[in-house]
Amino acid sequence: MGGSKMEIIDIHAHIYPRVAGITKGAPMVSMRHGKVKIGNQITQFLPPSFTEAASTPETLIAYMDWCGISKALLMPNPYYGYHNDYVLEAVRAYPDRLKGIALVDLLRGEEAARELERIYEDTELFGFKVETDSTFQCAPHKHMTDADLMPVWECCNRYRQPVFLHLFTDRDVEDLETLTRRFSQITYVICHMGADSCFQRGRNRGNFQRVLRLAKENSNVYLDTSTVPVYFQEEYPFPTSVKIIQEAYQAVGAEKLLWSSDYPGMLNHATMRELIDMVVRHSKIPQEDLRKIMGENAKKLWFSD
Repeated sequence: MGGSKMEIIDIHAHIYPRVAGITKGAPMVSMRHGKVKIGNQITQFLPPSFTEAASTPETLIAYMDWCGISKALLMPNPYYGYHNDYVLEAVRAYPDRLKGIALVDLLRGEEAARELERIYEDTELFGFKVETDSTFQCAPHKHMTDADLMPVWECCNRYRQPVFLHLFTDRDVEDLETLTRRFSQITYVICHMGADSCFQRGRNRGNFQRVLRLAKENSNVYLDTSTVPVYFQEEYPFPTSVKIIQEAYQAVGAEKLLWSSDYPGMLNHATMRELIDMVVRHSKIPQEDLRKIMGENAKKLWFSD
């Protein structure tokens, strides 16, 4: 085993035919050469080589081949827009390389639960992604644990589906603690090691310890490693991010960590190879445990068939 090649599986990669989300109440529109118009502002959303500001499955697979990534989980996000059909087409076109997560509008409650049920029964998509900032920006008084949103969680629990959560606030961490107690058949993946709720300026530093405790005490809670360098103004090899990954490894063990890239947005901050090497070369995690983090855990969870 020690001499065999390490399999790498990316559990957090994005594809979309165009950017069509809303942020800070403003619509997002794809332009040329990686630029996106947000309201009246134009931003370099992706590297200029993404000529239509689109992320295609073919380009993703080319990056995967280049960097030795065998498979990827396609992660939707309302920030980019709702593109279930596009993700489903990609999964069907490249079934040996890609699997896709479903996206519905959590705020639609019972209607969203019915849509999820149809997706689970009729398509190859599975799971559910929640990004709380984009979901609740037009309804800031709402929270994940509101009674009218419970049908969505009940559906995921009934179908034993994984839920991937990008958390933003202190309240989000509290809500996740509530959800893990109530819905034990869901597999929870905390994206970006806790993301904005843990690392954004002004957030309670204790939130990271709460997230680690959730992963340590619950067999169905995992952490993905992506995007942490964005929260710290550092160059590769991203020493603060490495320390955070090391802290998580010591607290929860290799079995609870899942490598991920957050492609293609992270290409504005690092290369795919740097995102791999940040963990493989710089975390000082033993080789056997690196194999679990980089691919074996994801394979057991979602790619064993």
